[in-house]
Amino acid sequence: MEIRHMLSALWRTRTGPILIAVQIAIALAALVNITYLITQRMEAYTRPTGIDIGNIFWVRSISYATDYDHKSAVETDLQWLNSLPGVIAAAATNSPPQTWWGIGMPFSASPDPKAVKEGARVYLMTARAIETLGVKLAAGRTFSPESVAPPTADFGAALQQWAPEVVITQALANRLFPKGDALGKPLYIGLVNKSAKIVGIVQTLQAAPISGPFEKFGNQVVVAPITPAGPNALYVVRTQPGRRSQLMAQVEKEMADRVPGRYIEQLQTLTKTASDTRNGMRTGSIVLGVVTVLVLAVSALGIFGLAVFNVTTRTKQIGTRRAIGARRFHILRYFLVENWLVTSSGVVVGCILALVAGVIMSRTMQTPRLPLYYLVGGVLFVWMLGLLSVLLPARRATEISPAVATRTV
Repeated sequence: MEIRHMLSALWRTRTGPILIAVQIAIALAALVNITYLITQRMEAYTRPTGIDIGNIFWVRSISYATDYDHKSAVETDLQWLNSLPGVIAAAATNSPPQTWWGIGMPFSASPDPKAVKEGARVYLMTARAIETLGVKLAAGRTFSPESVAPPTADFGAALQQWAPEVVITQALANRLFPKGDALGKPLYIGLVNKSAKIVGIVQTLQAAPISGPFEKFGNQVVVAPITPAGPNALYVVRTQPGRRSQLMAQVEKEMADRVPGRYIEQLQTLTKTASDTRNGMRTGSIVLGVVTVLVLAVSALGIFGLAVFNVTTRTKQIGTRRAIGARRFHILRYFLVENWLVTSSGVVVGCILALVAGVIMSRTMQTPRLPLYYLVGGVLFVWMLGLLSVLLPARRATEISPAVATRTV
C-alpha cells in the first residue's frame, strides 16, 4: 500500500523523477560499455609481446650526402654493431616494433585472386632478425643470410624482387593454414604475383598493442629477408642484460663518424618506444573513465537534489507521520524505497540502452558482445550509488520533529 502512495506522489511531481531516471539510464549505459571498452584496451597493452623489450634499443641515421652509398653503409654498420662486446645481435629494419608506423599488406595461402586474404604487418629485416628481436621460433628456422635481398630504390621495387623465404607469426599461420601445416608452404602476396616459402613460425611477435576491429593486425606479422631501402637507415640492436645503456652511449658517440655524409637522428630504447605507444591508449582510457565518472557524478547530484527537494517540501507530512507514531526508521525507509523506485525505473531503461549500445559497438568495432556480468555489475553499482546519494537527505528527514511540523502549518 505504501508503494502505491509513493508512486502516486512521484507521479504528481513527475518531471523531476523522470529527469533523474533518464540521467540514471544514460549513466548506466555509459558505465557498462565504457568499462568494457577500457578493459579491452587494458588487455591489449598488457598482452605479451614476445620481444626482449628490456634489452633492445634502436637507432636511425639520416643521410645528407649526394654520393651516399646506402648498401655499403648498412653492411659496415651491421658488421660493426654485431662485433661490439655485449651485443647479442643487430639487424636493419624498415620500422621498429611496438610502433604504429609500418607497412601492412594482404597475404594468402593460394595464388587464386579470390582466395581468403589476411592483413599482416611486414618487417623488412636483414640477417639475424629473429635473434635481434629475441622472439622464439615455434617451428622451423630463421632465414639464411644468403636469402637477404639487397636494398632497392623504394618499397615498390622491393616487392618486385620479393624474398624467397619468410618467417611468419603463429597468429597469421593459424588464420591462413587452419590445419596447422603452414611450415614449408608458399605464402602469396596479395598486391603482386609473388610468393615466398615459409621457413619459420614465431610463437609471438606483437607489432603493436592494437584493440578493437584491427586487433589481429598487431599479432599477424611477416618478417622478410630484405634490406630496407635507403638512403636513411634504421637498426635494431639487442644487448646482453645490463649492457644497453653503455652500448647506446657508445653507438651515439661513434656510429655517425664511421660512415661520412650522415648523422644520428634518433636513438631510443624499445622500452620507451613501447611505453610511448601505450601512453596514447592509456590517455584515451583515462579520458573515457573521467567522462564516465562525471556522468555518474551528475546522476548522483540529481538524486541528491531530488531527495533534498522532497524532504523540504514534505516537512509537514513527515512531522504528521512522526506525530502519529512513525519512527525514524520508517521515515528513512520511505525515502530510500522512493529513491529505489526512481533508480530502478532508470535502471530498466538503462539496461536496454546498454544492450543496444553494446550491439552497435560490437558491430562497428568488430569486438565480442558485451558480457552480461558487466551489465549486472553496473546495475548493482548504480543501485548502490542511488542509495548513498539519498542517504544524507533521508537521515535529515528523520530528525524533523512533530513540533517543527506543527509550526509550519
